[in-house]
Amino acid sequence: MTKPFLGIVALFTILCMLNLPIILTLWRHGFDDGTYSHAYLIPFISMYLFYQLSQTGKLEFRAVPSIFSVLSLVLSCYVLFVTSNAQISIGYWVALIAVFVTSITMLYRFNWSIVFPAVFLIFIIPFWGVLVPLLQNISVAVVTYMMSFSGVPTYVEGNFVTIPAGVFEIADGCSGLRYMIVSLAIGSLFIFLNIKDSKKAILFLSITIFGALLTNWIRITALILIGEYTNMESSLMEDHNTFGWYLYVPFMVLLFYWGNKFVKFDEQHDHAHQNTNNILNPSNGISIGILIILILSSTTLKALFITSSDNMGGQIPTSKNTPDIFNYSSVSTIVSPEGTSDNTYLIFSFNNKTLDAKPTYYENNFIPEGWNTFSEEYTKDWHIFNISNGTTQAMIMVKYEIDNQVTPSSRNFKIKRLKSALIGTSDTKLHWSFIKCIKSCDAFKSVAINLLEKTALD
Repeated sequence: MTKPFLGIVALFTILCMLNLPIILTLWRHGFDDGTYSHAYLIPFISMYLFYQLSQTGKLEFRAVPSIFSVLSLVLSCYVLFVTSNAQISIGYWVALIAVFVTSITMLYRFNWSIVFPAVFLIFIIPFWGVLVPLLQNISVAVVTYMMSFSGVPTYVEGNFVTIPAGVFEIADGCSGLRYMIVSLAIGSLFIFLNIKDSKKAILFLSITIFGALLTNWIRITALILIGEYTNMESSLMEDHNTFGWYLYVPFMVLLFYWGNKFVKFDEQHDHAHQNTNNILNPSNGISIGILIILILSSTTLKALFITSSDNMGGQIPTSKNTPDIFNYSSVSTIVSPEGTSDNTYLIFSFNNKTLDAKPTYYENNFIPEGWNTFSEEYTKDWHIFNISNGTTQAMIMVKYEIDNQVTPSSRNFKIKRLKSALIGTSDTKLHWSFIKCIKSCDAFKSVAINLLEKTALD
């Protein structure tokens, strides 16, 4: 009974080992983020579900592979290869799960029950943050509506709620994203284990999501009212999260009490697969085929063949007017062109030995410390940041390069990375220049651009 489950464990382990660079990015951006603190439990829950499937006989090896399962696995591995070469985070995270799902459907007889535990791993992926602005705006609107019934004078501007006792900010953490992710994970798990009727499943999941968001809206409104009635002296003004769980946990208890009314116990179904005589042995050809396909798309092996050249081209010049750039393999300093004052022109080179080694890495900061951006624009091939430090003005000029093609747009650059990844090109460059303006930046801009282009060509 445990042999099919051991096959899942072996497959999961091999897939992770063959894609360590991707696993490291998940650890760095998911497990290390409080929003995804549940991520540690997800793999164990997934493996437990597979164990239960093996015990009930729903996890059965294939004797021969299906053409569809083979093509699906090959396609998933190709998408993984392309998106990892292009260093598109969401792309290779989702592709890795797709590879796991298609590997399972190739190794085991297909049924929808074996798909869910693999897809459940999507709750590890840290892409849910894209919902924060939307959920934040909804929270502001709902809280404003709720406060209209409180009798407390309320003024809302942007994400700030002003009451006589003080000002509250409905920040990212107040969006309700954490409650929604946890509710989705627990709710979908409850449905998988207990609810068989699709209409009831949709109703239960809808109430689970809405209830989580409603709990968050009540939490925010209650905190604002508590702040008003205690003149902002309540201890809850410092600990918003704990108060939220006091509301959320009772909601979940009531939800599952209600959800149990949907559960239909079918003893015949539970015992129908207890006979182990139907458990097949895996075909050696299938296992070897899966292993070969996984190795060919391995990001771990690919990283081993990429030559590491950390800073071989030099260090960022010692200056207060330099950017914070991470994971570059080398940097070159271009001689300042004549006619410019306090100019620095740097070209950072990146390889994808580390998947976060890219010009568009979210922690890269183009603006030197102490300077503030007051406007941005695109001119020719450059993205120009007009910055100031007191009365001094300067320009930061940035462009991205891959395969001898340049673009000032990060979005276009990602598209170019995808196209180049199809032919195996992944090395990229970031052109960064600091130019201190002589008198007016507007009058000096065209001259500076022409000088930079001439210097780069020389």
